[in-house]
Amino acid sequence: MIRKKLLYVARPQTGGMSRHLRTLITHFSRQWDVCVAAPSALLTPVDRMAGVVKYVKLSLPGHAAPLRDIAVLMQLVRICREERAELVHVHGYKAALVTLPAARLFRCPVLVTVHNSLLYPDKSILPESYFHRVLRGLDPLVARYITVSEALQRELMGRGINPGKIVTIYNGIDTRKFAVNMCSRKAWTKEGKEELLPLQGFPGLKVGTAGRLVFHKGLDLFIRAAARVAKQYPEVRFFIAGEGPERAKLESLCDLLGMREKVFFLGHVNQMPAYLSCLDLFVLPSRSEGLSLSLLEAGSSGLPLIASAVGGIPEIIRHGKTGLLVPSEDVIALEKAISWLISQPRNRKKLGQEAAGDIRSRFAEENMLKETEKVYEEVFSQSAKGKGSCPV
Repeated sequence: MIRKKLLYVARPQTGGMSRHLRTLITHFSRQWDVCVAAPSALLTPVDRMAGVVKYVKLSLPGHAAPLRDIAVLMQLVRICREERAELVHVHGYKAALVTLPAARLFRCPVLVTVHNSLLYPDKSILPESYFHRVLRGLDPLVARYITVSEALQRELMGRGINPGKIVTIYNGIDTRKFAVNMCSRKAWTKEGKEELLPLQGFPGLKVGTAGRLVFHKGLDLFIRAAARVAKQYPEVRFFIAGEGPERAKLESLCDLLGMREKVFFLGHVNQMPAYLSCLDLFVLPSRSEGLSLSLLEAGSSGLPLIASAVGGIPEIIRHGKTGLLVPSEDVIALEKAISWLISQPRNRKKLGQEAAGDIRSRFAEENMLKETEKVYEEVFSQSAKGKGSCPV
């Protein structure tokens, strides 16, 4: 049986996008010849698949760098030629900007997965207005857009993208890994015990969050709400899993609010199931969000959820049934929601149980992979009918 050739291209990134990409690589490398062109930061976690998947280090900067971008475009031309790619799947806006012209030269169909909104772009990458103009110009080169939430689909349509090209495929997680009562502390690795040391042996209620320490994740809002909660519930402790450029600023905010002894920065946590098993409540105060994997993992683990009603989050949480939604940027509303659930153990348990069942049925990894494969086959079939095989 002849294996089709699939090329993944990704921009510099960590967190949800890299986990999503690794899931796709692991699955589709079993049936396709897969090549991954990405910055070195994305390669290390999947080294275990060396020999099955070919990796090419792509020197794609995250910021605006026209000369380097041209060099990357030429590198992608060589990759498309050498790998004879029959389908290209791009992750991230910046990667799409340099990949689309290269793939066009070889008439290879390109899928673009949109993971995040442009409403709160990282200012060190590219201005939102620049993205808007360029994406509109490159739209004819895109065979299909995959958005990870319906909110992102609406955003693309609002920017003039052809709605017939857009399909929403929700992020999926390994629900067996993040299952209620499946994260026994007896199964913790030595690494897990060390990185979660601040949570062990603490008898009080533990409220946690997870994500990159960047502005749009709203962790400053989490700390400000925690300071208000602590006045009524001084025994509660708060935990932040993740790293990022805002860490020093967030730690200074804790000092300013007198919360250094009650808010713990855990850094990057490898043992997420173990971390979630320690918590009593999970909070995601994002200012912008595509579809949070951390929120899905926490809900699948049976934790009650509180999150901002932005982006794709309302597609995960059904307010009052599987969690609580609060307005973005509203510290008082966030504090009230946290305080209410602290005082309501029965409701915490009920919301956690409902969230676990709902997320396991709607956001399973198997669903995401099945729907993605369907799109691959449709685009590949349409491309083959239109042009025969890719030129070399």
